[in-house]
Amino acid sequence: MELSNLSSTIGDSPTLKLNAKTAALKKEGLPVIHLGGGEPEIPAPLSAVDAIIKKAQSRKIKYSPTTGGAELKEAVARYTKEHYGIEVDNKNIIISSGAKQAIYNFLLSTINKGDEVVFPVPYWVSYPDMIKLVGGVPVAVKPKEGIEITFEELANAVTEKTKAIMLNSPSNPAGVLFSADFIRKTVELCRSRNIWLMTDDIYHQLVFDGVKAPSPFEYTDNADNIVAINGVSKLYGLTGLRIGWAVSTNKEVIAAMGRMQAQTTSCNSALSEAGALGALQGSQEVVDELRKILENNRNTLLSELSKIEGVKVLAPKGTFYCFADFSRYNKDSLALSAFLLDKVMVATVPGVSFGLDGYLRISYCAAEENIIEGLRRIRWALDKAAPAEIKIGDKIVRKDW
Repeated sequence: MELSNLSSTIGDSPTLKLNAKTAALKKEGLPVIHLGGGEPEIPAPLSAVDAIIKKAQSRKIKYSPTTGGAELKEAVARYTKEHYGIEVDNKNIIISSGAKQAIYNFLLSTINKGDEVVFPVPYWVSYPDMIKLVGGVPVAVKPKEGIEITFEELANAVTEKTKAIMLNSPSNPAGVLFSADFIRKTVELCRSRNIWLMTDDIYHQLVFDGVKAPSPFEYTDNADNIVAINGVSKLYGLTGLRIGWAVSTNKEVIAAMGRMQAQTTSCNSALSEAGALGALQGSQEVVDELRKILENNRNTLLSELSKIEGVKVLAPKGTFYCFADFSRYNKDSLALSAFLLDKVMVATVPGVSFGLDGYLRISYCAAEENIIEGLRRIRWALDKAAPAEIKIGDKIVRKDW
């Protein structure tokens, strides 16, 4: 039996593979430090937990409405008013099984075969394959210098075949926060060229140093070509609920996304929707606390990275990821990541998965002590002048390289 041609062009998620491998090593009792993770370690908010328990105890766990329950949509509308400054009703909102599904629904609803979708490098690992799945052509725009593209570099990648631009700000994997000027010019470009603008805003409140992530809705009176994606996974540490959403002033694109969802997943988990509603209606101090923890962890990570000679890094302005240039030690990030996991049991994600080799994505949503310990091991592994032995867990590890 033969598989489809498409299936052979789509790869596994490198981050999910890393999570599985790291979990397997931990199950063996090995002292692995996971600095490749994509989820906060904070416990679920009590408001979400209580809502899930209440829903479960009702014993009314049936199909939810295809595009999400009315009460949850109303909560998302309030969230949108508070954080984006626009008023939307339920027909402007679709609730999906994670922000990832919302992104895929958007692509299914807007992209035809051969259409180009433009996005910056480094990018979230799933963007290229998701675009390929709908028949589109991924156009990844590499910066000439560093890890942050200029608006001119983005604009120069736009052609007559460009159907959409996708922006993630602050970004996974680099924590790049695009400026208000960059966002304004991108909004104007998309409007003038009749291009969709999809913003992946899953980290938009996790920004540091007292700044705020600019919203594209601030820079236009007609936002019908803009779709904003968000969810509860990152802000509330509720990755396991798999609840995200899309918002647009364009009701037609939301309706189309709803039709796509109806023929794929049908609807979301009623328990998950209850938990998401609880998180949105509960105290928002959990978001502020998480942001403070992450900002402190970022500072700790940057301090530890500065002790490794030759590593270059642009301080993340948001998210919980750092994208550090380790090319002085190995330009092959797959090999370097595998080396660090094998020799000192520290999990990182190779930069090539995000479109730039020689880099490693290091997450600082881990506990601060794990960040310090993980960087201690990495520093020892890479420093030729370091002592021949190091203690990892209850064992002494000796260099054989």
